[in-house]
Amino acid sequence: MDHKNILKITIAKHSGFCFGVKRAYDLACAGSRSRGKVYILGKLVHNDDVCRDLRKKRIKEIKSLNEAKEGTIIFTAHGVGPRLYEKVIKKGLKIIDTTCPKVVKAQRLAKNYAKKGYQVIVFGDEKHEEVKGIWEWSGDKVKIIGSLKEAKKLKLEKKKKYCLISQTTQNVEEFKRIKDYLSKASANFVYFNTICDSTDSRQNETRKLAEKNDAVIVVGGRDSANSRRLYEIAKSINLKTYFIENARQLKKNWFSDIKKLAITAGASTPEWAISKVIDKIGKID
Repeated sequence: MDHKNILKITIAKHSGFCFGVKRAYDLACAGSRSRGKVYILGKLVHNDDVCRDLRKKRIKEIKSLNEAKEGTIIFTAHGVGPRLYEKVIKKGLKIIDTTCPKVVKAQRLAKNYAKKGYQVIVFGDEKHEEVKGIWEWSGDKVKIIGSLKEAKKLKLEKKKKYCLISQTTQNVEEFKRIKDYLSKASANFVYFNTICDSTDSRQNETRKLAEKNDAVIVVGGRDSANSRRLYEIAKSINLKTYFIENARQLKKNWFSDIKKLAITAGASTPEWAISKVIDKIGKID
């Protein structure tokens, strides 16, 4: 069966590099042309294709600051805490800071409201680099919750002030549910929706695509929080939702009984990875 003639493919308008990731990638590429050694502390973004591309540009990925003796250090798009800045400056290393401006906003809110005496609550994954950085900017004073269920377990004090913010790639609908609950549970409550506009747009579009198509393919890194969120949203609506990192992971049987296919991708997925997926599907017979 020739799927090129009968399979209608819809590519999400909001797919591939978001503004923050493109900015980080461009800054890293420019930094690769610097004199001396160039290091990146961790992964620029959670996508192996991007990381391989940066290695080709002589940017060495390191896990510890101790591995960098001289040269330039790149901070990833997820951001870092203030203590790392101090360590890098003391070592005399140059800094290329690719922290997403949306993440910087969340960091500043956490810092400012913690100073004002608020208990800052972060909706996010406590193991994620972005959340760890926000926690540190607050003076290590935030409470981290991963769901409405966890929010309901918080012991709220009547006289205490609370401020809710979010990891920038979290589920928008769940954030709203948490916000609604806390606004009723506490008389002294403020919130800031720090979820990126790009994240919101992608999630809304993914819901619609999952409803209107026979199957959905989400392209993204296995450790990408925003890609995983897109997969979870689509899967909750359309059981024929598949999560892949690259074209090599496509399976022929996924296309045997479908006529309409949607393809979306996380904010850290490069355009070239999406193109390869589309090309491979076009060659399936």
